[in-house]
Amino acid sequence: MGKRKNNTLVRQTGRRAYRPVCWVSAEGATERDYFRMAVFKDARASVKYPKNVHPSRRNPAAVLKRLQKEIGSEELRDGDEAWVVVDVDDYEGELGDLLEWCDSHPGFHLAVSNPKFELFLVMHFEKANGCTTAAKVDAALKRHMPGYDKRLTPTQFSLEDVRGAIANAREKRVARADELPGPGMTDAFKLAESLLGV
Repeated sequence: MGKRKNNTLVRQTGRRAYRPVCWVSAEGATERDYFRMAVFKDARASVKYPKNVHPSRRNPAAVLKRLQKEIGSEELRDGDEAWVVVDVDDYEGELGDLLEWCDSHPGFHLAVSNPKFELFLVMHFEKANGCTTAAKVDAALKRHMPGYDKRLTPTQFSLEDVRGAIANAREKRVARADELPGPGMTDAFKLAESLLGV
C-alpha cells in the first residue's frame, strides 16, 4: 500500500516562524498579572516566568537567581530577552549586581521602579508627579483604583492606557540619564515597549 499524498495526520514542521521568548522574573504577583494582561496577548514575544516563586524571596538578588536558574546555561535565541523587574525598596545595594548582569549580554534587561511597580500603574491615569514614596504611590493609586488589592484583571488596562503610561514614564525618565531611576520614576515602561514593539 503506497503513501497517501496529502496525509493530514502528519505533522508539518518548519512552516511557522519562531516567536521570540521574553523571560520575566518579577518581584511580586502584580508585575506578573500586568504582563499577562490581554493587551500583551499578541505581543512580539511570548512572555514566560520562572516557576516555583517563593513568596518571601523578593529581593533583587533572589529575583535574578530565579531567572538564572530557569534559563540555565541556554543561549538566548535571536529576539529572545530576559528581564528582571524589581523595586528599589531597601535594596539599592543589590542593584549593582543586576546592572553587571545586564552588561553581560545584549538580551539581558533590568526594569527598576522607584519606589515600587505600582508607580507605573498610577502612570496609566496621570503623570504621577510627586509620587516619590510608597505611601504617595498608594494614595494616588487608591484615588484611581479604589478596590486595588495587589492583583490585576486580564482586562484592567486597554492598549491606549498602556501607551499613555509608557509616554508618561518615558517623559520622566528621559529627563534623567542616570542608570537607575530616581524617586518617582520607573523603567517598567521599557519592558512594555519591548513587548508591544513601540
